[in-house]
Amino acid sequence: MEKFAKTRYSLGCLLLALAQTALAASPAEQEVERQAQKLVRQRLADAGLDQPDIRLQLLSPRDLPAACAAPWQADAADSRAFSRMRFDLRCPANGWRGAVIVRAAVGARVAVAARGLRAGEPLREEDIAWANRPVSDPADLFGAAAPPLGLASRAAIADGQPLRRRQLQAPLLVKRGAEARIVARQDGVEVNAAGEALDNGHQGETIRVRNLSSGKVIRGRVGPGGEIEPLD
Repeated sequence: MEKFAKTRYSLGCLLLALAQTALAASPAEQEVERQAQKLVRQRLADAGLDQPDIRLQLLSPRDLPAACAAPWQADAADSRAFSRMRFDLRCPANGWRGAVIVRAAVGARVAVAARGLRAGEPLREEDIAWANRPVSDPADLFGAAAPPLGLASRAAIADGQPLRRRQLQAPLLVKRGAEARIVARQDGVEVNAAGEALDNGHQGETIRVRNLSSGKVIRGRVGPGGEIEPLD
């Protein structure tokens, strides 16, 4: 019982010390924290991610003045990685300048696989779930405003794994050697021809296709339905 009481006392002291440290943040550090929070939240918002969870650790210079006669100014100098950002801090009143390192642990609600997914399988609504996950590169993840519906994975994705842009692509609509429909449109007139795909093609990609009637090989853009729009 005595040992348990000591453990509780030690834990209480630790929490009190952390609280006192947070309260003791200087005005300079508070300004850096404010700018870091603003920057991280903006990057998450730009990527469409919500429910942010941001925890910051500051490594301030040893010669940081205790006070500044003017408001502190802090600007991001290097924010490429949340795990190690650098902010330029300055006091306009006396000309002091220094660098503060900010380590941010960031989380947000992102799209994850609702089940195990096979490579090349187009995503449907029931394949996508939402969960809070650590975020290092917001632009590589999907938020609830723009789920990755219709995209297909390049490799198998495990249940619960975040869906990343670099892992997904438009589904393969045209297979090399398969029959392809060539559709030419001009001034409201549509002309169709049978063709043979000479390359694999995802939506929006340019591939080669042979017109089976003329034997001519042309370049065409793959449409949303797998049709080929001539570019030549």
